[in-house]
Amino acid sequence: MLLKMKRYLSVFCFFSLLMPFIGFSQENLPVKSISLNGKWEMGFGRKYTSSVIVPGIHNDPAKISNEVLWYKKEIKLPLGKWTGATLKLNGARFRPQIYINGTLVGEQEGGMAPVFFQLKHPDIRPGQTITLEIALASLKNVPQTDASYTPGSDQWRSDVSSGLWDEVLLKLHGKVNIERIIPFINYDAQKVSFKFDLNGRTDFRGKAEIKILDHTGKILLTGTKTISGAHDSINVLTKGILKNWSPKNPNLYQVQLKVFDDQARLMDKSSIPFGLKKFEIRNKKFYLNNQPFVAKGGTIVWHRWVRSKEGRTLGYDSAWFKKNIIQLSKDHGANYLRFHLGLPPEKFLDMCDKNGLVVQYEWNFFHGMPASKESLLIQYKSWLDLAMRHPSICLIHPYNETVGDQLKTVWTALDQLLPAYPALILEDRDVIHIHKYWWSMFENVGLYYDDANVFPKAIMADEFGGNYLDENGDLGGYPSLKESYLRFLGRKHTKEERLEFQAASNARIAEYWRRIGAAGFAPFCALGSNEDGNTWFLGPLKEGKAKPVWDALTASFSPRSVSIDLWDKNFEPAQTIKLPVYLFNDESDQAMLSVLVTVADTTGKILVKQSFSSQVKPFSQSVEQVPLNLPGITGRYLIKAELLNPPKEVKYPVISKWAIHIFKAKVPGHIQNIRVGISSSQKELSQFLDHFGIKKVALNDPSADMILTSKTDWSELANGDSLMLKTLANAIAKGKSVVMLDVGDRPLGQGYPKKAGDLGPLQGVASVYKPKVNTYQLFNGISLKFTETAEPESYIHPDRENSELWYNLPADYTRIWNGLRGGLIVPASNMEFKGLSADAFIAQWQARGAEKEKIKNGSYYAYELQGFYSFSALPNDEATKKKLKDKVYFLVQDAPSLSNSINLNTPVLITDLSKTYQDSKNGLADKFIPLASSAKNLTQTPIALIGFGTGKGKLIVSQLLTSGRLAKGFGEESLYGIRYDEATVQYVLNMMSLVIK
Repeated sequence: MLLKMKRYLSVFCFFSLLMPFIGFSQENLPVKSISLNGKWEMGFGRKYTSSVIVPGIHNDPAKISNEVLWYKKEIKLPLGKWTGATLKLNGARFRPQIYINGTLVGEQEGGMAPVFFQLKHPDIRPGQTITLEIALASLKNVPQTDASYTPGSDQWRSDVSSGLWDEVLLKLHGKVNIERIIPFINYDAQKVSFKFDLNGRTDFRGKAEIKILDHTGKILLTGTKTISGAHDSINVLTKGILKNWSPKNPNLYQVQLKVFDDQARLMDKSSIPFGLKKFEIRNKKFYLNNQPFVAKGGTIVWHRWVRSKEGRTLGYDSAWFKKNIIQLSKDHGANYLRFHLGLPPEKFLDMCDKNGLVVQYEWNFFHGMPASKESLLIQYKSWLDLAMRHPSICLIHPYNETVGDQLKTVWTALDQLLPAYPALILEDRDVIHIHKYWWSMFENVGLYYDDANVFPKAIMADEFGGNYLDENGDLGGYPSLKESYLRFLGRKHTKEERLEFQAASNARIAEYWRRIGAAGFAPFCALGSNEDGNTWFLGPLKEGKAKPVWDALTASFSPRSVSIDLWDKNFEPAQTIKLPVYLFNDESDQAMLSVLVTVADTTGKILVKQSFSSQVKPFSQSVEQVPLNLPGITGRYLIKAELLNPPKEVKYPVISKWAIHIFKAKVPGHIQNIRVGISSSQKELSQFLDHFGIKKVALNDPSADMILTSKTDWSELANGDSLMLKTLANAIAKGKSVVMLDVGDRPLGQGYPKKAGDLGPLQGVASVYKPKVNTYQLFNGISLKFTETAEPESYIHPDRENSELWYNLPADYTRIWNGLRGGLIVPASNMEFKGLSADAFIAQWQARGAEKEKIKNGSYYAYELQGFYSFSALPNDEATKKKLKDKVYFLVQDAPSLSNSINLNTPVLITDLSKTYQDSKNGLADKFIPLASSAKNLTQTPIALIGFGTGKGKLIVSQLLTSGRLAKGFGEESLYGIRYDEATVQYVLNMMSLVIK
């Protein structure tokens, strides 16, 4: 009997233990999440014509559809004790409508952030089979007040198709469900308050239970609390159990929240990734977990990238993205990734959480768009809620390059939403985001700021670079790339030159921002569309072959690194210099950094080698002045500073490099024995001529073979020195030629502000709403008109038809001269000649794109707006005006920074070229030869030769910045002061040679 009782007891105990598993088998659980990713039927106008895999880009991303796009899927709802269902669309553009068995059950605006639907329908019950349909509007029917609207300024280069571009999830739950979980971290007090909202009855009473688990599923911390209403929280003391999250140590946990009713019945459960961190700003710097943090990395524009054929596929390839973006970034030393203009699929944010990249998180509010406050309140909330799920997200970017009334609307909405969130680092309010496209499609080489502390807030230089190349190393599809590459590389350039230029311009500007102490920086961009951005990869994108720009950026990204602070290009043989080498240590430990500085020729042979070691304190930088004796043989060389003991996580060489020229000017043979007339006060010109053994005489000496004038001479002439004008005119009349150096106005642009401390516009070039225009009368009817431009120039190139000034000068030796910010060569002033003969007049306008025969034969007009030209046979061609305005308007819309330099309200100037040609036939200047070109599209002529006929002298007029560069001792010592330059010297010698021939 006793034995039977024991058996019965054992059986009873066994079934007692088993009962919970029987009652709450997987089939009968009251809470369940079902992924609806996978195969769906799809078609326009509710006609299902194809089977697709969700999520994905299912239609041409470059076309706006004409009809509503429909998706359909049959779903067998599981058995269980669930009573409610919520459909989550992580990405459904645009304005999704939900149908159950043919009945509309919900519709909302949006689609760029998650959208939730509480499914209310008689057939939403356990065990039922339903047909779920999702209808998505075409962008053409999306009102611009909808915050998910793709701005017009982005539609030509971004995905504009409708579709389910991120995951679809069905959540089955009880009478209430968890809407969001937001961690409020008190890092210093080791305490986290997990605030949560419930979607359901506001009179709800019950219990909440929270668990924090590590990556193995081990429970580390728990907490419970009796709750009431729709909003509550649970506090957890981390007690030192949780490790910090950071890019170097991305310690990631899982937070599980369960909600029970007052009968202890499970209503809902939800999980979020969690990382313990503190991100803030102190003293204009970022701090992560109470340690200084410099954000360094690249940019992904996901919704542009997927516009390309390869992007549509690889945009969902987790393995490709992890290897070629996440890991490649980290292997080069980066700690940051910017997701520009909208969310990517959330799994990529999960990757950044897990692998350790700080994320800059952005909405697609671009260049201003009229989203309503009501729409922003709804969609920003969903967007911010998702951000709270990801510890990698540290910088919040609610809009991009937006000003005016739309910005007021944005902040009205944000001010209403932000109290419900922990302290966030937001654009403009907390950080100045700088978009200076120096040395690329929008701007010349800049370098306007000496120290980040001149800014009122922390600065994030998160857009620069802009020299977009496609998978073949050819120009990308961005409309202004051609004119920009002309500006910097001239009319002929190879694939290798373009790739090297892209690498150098990105790397040198990135290192500049790091040297001056920017809180962070991110060149633009690693992944974009062919229309804007292209990619940093060569060949088929799937192969992931990195362009040289990746390796070039390692020195700017690596936590311990070096950087050469050198911008001069031209040096003398065997010259001794002191090379400033910056050392960076962004780690918490002091480091002895070992550096090797070399100078190598074009074959890679090292001719100069200098090594040193220096102790660098934690989170600091220092500068070493490294003495170098440069090679004695002329040619091209590469200076490198390499960190010999880089951090172990950096897999690529940490090298900062700068290409230089060793050069010695030569006097062309036929001017060695000439006599040059100069003013008695011209000490620099006197020393310049003495150095080369060229005889000098007084300006009005009749024995002079030619006359050379300087900057000082021009100042006197501009102030009305009629005697000098008469001297020059007499010389020309007697067959003696004249070279006028440094003529005209000399504005140097934003880098040299008129008012000390003026930072200028921080997302573009300096304002020139009312350009200064000065006209100066010379002689023989010639006058010079100088119109202020937005920028000076650092590059000049031979004219299309004449390269005589490049005698003994390779083409790249007139790209950045020594001294001045960015090696300026041409001031911010456009020079135009008046009073030319007919043929000379034609030559001047040919340089701007006019056609010679059309000027000579009939009606032909030039239309000019802010330095851009179009031409027409009609005297008032509205179509040509519109085309010109549209081009300029596009540039301003795409880069609002340019609105500071381009005034759209300026009327289009019309010049009757044919009439002026006829009127010019009596002009004394019978020849006009452009000698050099500069600026975008090479439309400026900063130096030209004017001839006056048989027996007369010739005149070269040059506005190049040569003063201070022609003889030693006349420059300036500062980093950005003007300096002696052998290439400049050769160029002036070549002017003298040409004019005396």
